[in-house]
Amino acid sequence: MYLSARARLIMEQLFINNQPVIIDELAEELSVSERTIRRDLKEVEETLFSYHLTLKKESGILTLEGTASDQQKFRWQLMDLSYNEYSPDERQQQILKTLLKENDGVKLVGLANDLNVTISTISSDLTKIEERLPKNVTIERKRGSGVYLRAGEIQKRNLMSIIFGQQFPNYQLLKFFQEQSREAITTEWIEGRLLDLVSGELLTRVEQSVRKWRKDSATGISDEAYANLIVHISISVERMIEGNFIQQTNENEQMSHYSEFETAKQILADILEMESEFVPEGEAAYVTSHLRGIKTREGSTRFIENEELQVMSLTKKLIEKVEAELKQTLPKESLVKGLIAHLRPTLRRLEQDMRIYNPLIQSIKQDYPELFVVVRRAFDQVYQEKVVPDEEIGYLVLHFGSVILQLESTNSFSGLVVCASGIGTSRMLVTRLRQQIPQLKKLETVSLFELGRKRLEKKYDVIISTIDLGQVDFDYFLVSPILNERELSQIAVFLKSLQSEYQRNTVNEERAEQLTVLEAMNFLEQKQLITSIVLTILKNFKYAKLNQANGTTEDTIRAICTQLLEKDPTLNVETLINTFIQNDNKKVFTILGTKIGVFHARNECIKEPFFQLFALEKSVVMEQSADSDKAIDRIVLLLVPEKFSQEGLEVVSYISTLFVDNTQIGELLEYGTTEEISIYFVQKLLTYVETRGN
Repeated sequence: MYLSARARLIMEQLFINNQPVIIDELAEELSVSERTIRRDLKEVEETLFSYHLTLKKESGILTLEGTASDQQKFRWQLMDLSYNEYSPDERQQQILKTLLKENDGVKLVGLANDLNVTISTISSDLTKIEERLPKNVTIERKRGSGVYLRAGEIQKRNLMSIIFGQQFPNYQLLKFFQEQSREAITTEWIEGRLLDLVSGELLTRVEQSVRKWRKDSATGISDEAYANLIVHISISVERMIEGNFIQQTNENEQMSHYSEFETAKQILADILEMESEFVPEGEAAYVTSHLRGIKTREGSTRFIENEELQVMSLTKKLIEKVEAELKQTLPKESLVKGLIAHLRPTLRRLEQDMRIYNPLIQSIKQDYPELFVVVRRAFDQVYQEKVVPDEEIGYLVLHFGSVILQLESTNSFSGLVVCASGIGTSRMLVTRLRQQIPQLKKLETVSLFELGRKRLEKKYDVIISTIDLGQVDFDYFLVSPILNERELSQIAVFLKSLQSEYQRNTVNEERAEQLTVLEAMNFLEQKQLITSIVLTILKNFKYAKLNQANGTTEDTIRAICTQLLEKDPTLNVETLINTFIQNDNKKVFTILGTKIGVFHARNECIKEPFFQLFALEKSVVMEQSADSDKAIDRIVLLLVPEKFSQEGLEVVSYISTLFVDNTQIGELLEYGTTEEISIYFVQKLLTYVETRGN
C-alpha cells in the first residue's frame, strides 16, 4: 500500500500525540490549509479502515478509535508502509545525503529525476539546505559539472549523524537493539529509514561491539549517549569502507595519550575484523574523542582533576548569571549535580568541534523562549572560547527548567517514567508531573533497558513513557518529552479513578503503607551510609603546618605521605609517593587563581578516605604536574580507596567543590587559625549530611 506524504504525516501526528488532534493546529503544523487537510483525510480513513481503525471527525477535532491492540499493531505497520512522494523536509534530507556521499558532484537533472520534481524545485531546496548548513560548509554549483558539498570529513560525518538522528530517533534505535524488537522491525525498514547512510548489518555489528565495551566499562553511560556513540562509529566505519579517512593531525594526535585511544582502536578493529595495529591513527583519535565526549559519570573512575574543577567553576558561574537574570534563587544541589554531569561531555564536544543532535530544540525554543535567551546569554558570558550551538544550550535549558518547576507537595501515588533522553529531559518531565499532578509523590526515572527489571522489583500505580514501548503486557501513557495539557489531563483522570478504587480497597491501602516503610528504610540506610563516610573522613581529617626538608615537590609529597602513617600504620607509603611523582601526573594540580595545590589519588593501597590540609613552610613549584610553573604554599590532600562507593565519591567531589571560586577558602587558609579552619569544614560536612537526599 502506498501513502502520500501528507497522509502519512497526519497519521504520525495522531499516533505520536496519542490523543485527539485539532484540524487547524494540524494544518498549521504541516504548513497547509484546513481544506487541504480535510481533502487528505479520505486517504487516511481508507488506510485506517483496512487495519480495523476508524477516524472520528467532530467539531474540527480528529479522534482515533479502535482497540489498544489494533492501534499498537498499526504503529509498527505505519513504519513499513511505502510512500509515493517525499515531504519537502524529507526531499531536502535526501538531497543533502546524496551530496554528502558523492565526492564527484551531482547533476541537478539527476536529482530532479530521482525525486520526481522539477529542476527549479531542486534549486530551491538547495538554497534552503544552504541556509541551515554550518558556516564552514558550503554548496558549490558549477555549470556543466554539477553540485558539490564543500566540507571536511569530520564535518560531513557530523551532518550525516544529524540526518541519522532526524530519520531514526534514539528511542527507535534502542528498540531495534532489543532482541524482541528485531523481530518486529525488519532490516529492510531500518536501511530505508537510514537513507543508505549505514547498512542495517553494520549497525548491528557496531552495536554488539559497543555493548560489550559498555558492559565491561566502569564508566556510566546514558542510553542516549550509548545510541549516539553507535551512530557516530557506524558512520565512521561506513566512510572508511568507502575510502574516506580522517588523517592524523597535530590537533587530534593528543587523543593518543588518553586511555580511551587503545579502546577505540580495539572497537574499530573488532568491527572491521582486523588487527588493532592496522587501524588508522586518525580514525582511532576521532572515535576516542566520542568515547570521552559521552562520559556522564567521570567521578566513578576519576573523582577530581583539572577538568573537574573547570566544570565546577563553569557550573557555579553559570548558575550565578542565570539567577541574576531571573532575579530568583534556584535550588542548588540537584541543579549543580545535573549540570556538572552534562557539562563534562559538553566541554569535550566543544573542544573537538563535535555537534550534538537535540530532537527537542524547536520545542524548547517554542515552550521556553525567555529561559532559552537567559541561559544562552549567561553561557556566552561564562564560556567565551567558542560559539556554542543552540542544541547544547537547549539541554542546559532543560536542567534549569526542571528546577524552576520544582514544587513541594503532598502526594499519594507512585509512578515510573521511561525516558531515553538525558538527565535534564527526564528531570523536567518528573518535576512537571509533580507540579501539575500533586498526587504523584513517588516518581522514579528509568531507561528502556532497565524497565523490565524495575517492574519486577516494584509495582507502580502508573507508567509514563516518552518511548513507544511496542506490544507490552501492561498499560502505560505515551507522552511527548515536554508534556502538554492534554497528556497531563489524561494522567490526572486516570489517577482520580485509581483514588476512588483505593478508597474502597483496604488491601491497596496496606500496600501503600508498606511502601512507605520500605522507602523510609531505604532513606535511613542511605543516610547511615553517608554519615558513616563523613564520620570516617572527619576521623582522618587534619590541618597542619608542614616543614619540608629541601622544599621540592617530591620532598613535600614524602613528608605528607609519611604523616599519613599516624592515621593508617599499614599504608604503603612508597606506592602512594610513586603515584604522585610519575611524569605527566594529572593527580597533582593547582586551583586557578590561588596558591593551593591539590593532590588526589584513588589507589588500592588506600583503605579509608582521607581529607587533609597542609600549610607549607616553604613554597614549592609543582614539577610533577601540568602546572609546572606554579608555586604553591597550601596543599589539599584527597585520597580514596580503589573500590569506593558512588556515595563516597560524591562526598569527596562535594569537598572539592568547596575550593572552586571560593575567596572565603583562600582567606581562611591564609589567615585562619587551625581551629577556625577545622570548624569551617566540619560545619560544611555536617550540613552536607543533613541536606543529602532531602
